[in-house]
Amino acid sequence: MSLKTFFIYALIATGVMNVSGTPLSVIETAPIVDSSDHVMTPAGLRPRENVHLVPDGARVHQTSDAVHIISESGEILHTTPLDSSSAASSISSRDLPSGYVAYSYTKNTAGSPISSFSTSWTVPPTPATQSGQVIYIFNALIPTSFDAILQPVLQFGSGAAGGGNYWAIASWWILGSSTFHTNLVKVTPGKALEGVMKLTRSSATSYSYSSSFTGVTGTTMSITSTEELTYVYEALEIYTAPSKAYLPTGTTSLSGINILTQNGKPLPMNWTSVIDSTDGFQLNILNGTSTNGRIDIVYPK
Repeated sequence: MSLKTFFIYALIATGVMNVSGTPLSVIETAPIVDSSDHVMTPAGLRPRENVHLVPDGARVHQTSDAVHIISESGEILHTTPLDSSSAASSISSRDLPSGYVAYSYTKNTAGSPISSFSTSWTVPPTPATQSGQVIYIFNALIPTSFDAILQPVLQFGSGAAGGGNYWAIASWWILGSSTFHTNLVKVTPGKALEGVMKLTRSSATSYSYSSSFTGVTGTTMSITSTEELTYVYEALEIYTAPSKAYLPTGTTSLSGINILTQNGKPLPMNWTSVIDSTDGFQLNILNGTSTNGRIDIVYPK
């Protein structure tokens, strides 16, 4: 399933369900694939050969026909042709729907690019059962084309960036068929996190952004895109978790949601929420503004 299709499914889903509605049947549960050739990412399983580590200090630069990883000294470390279609990403079937099980999003209609987007949350408890599940919690920026996503991600489980039966953080930039990530940094339950994305430079044809976790060295991803990132997301994403025992307990409060635009005006907010309520998830918007906003995700009891 392509990255664009993945997000289109998410948007279509909002037309057939709401926070108190029916399950996320629109988001596909994908078939089995050979996991040796694919690795887990926040966009599902993707070909291992298309996933790239971005070293500390390096940046990802997009042109009209290619994507480069450029070192801090200016050396081109890797080049891949730009492909707006993503290779199929699939995983083993499971009881809970694969992918985004609780999320909210809104589009920037302020007429000025988003200059910063931050969210704070606390690392949840370790799941009682630890057996191959992968959990992602993040805020994100996405272009109108839905062919890319920039995100500071909290991860439980093993994936393309590494990991195991513990929580860890990294920044990700997924563009078409290519996936880029920083090194994972292990974190412990109860640790306070702040995921921040900033617009660092812009022109008529180019937008440069950074993604990082405040105060955590090695989690900064710097990218240049030909597209403005116009959608903001807050999301919980899970894979291969056959029951609630594989999930955290309690509530993850995505708080301190602050969104600023280049012209300094508040971002008009109109959150759309999608939730797998049938499996027991809850999503509560406690403050839907662009200043100190808060969205709570409640895990099944």
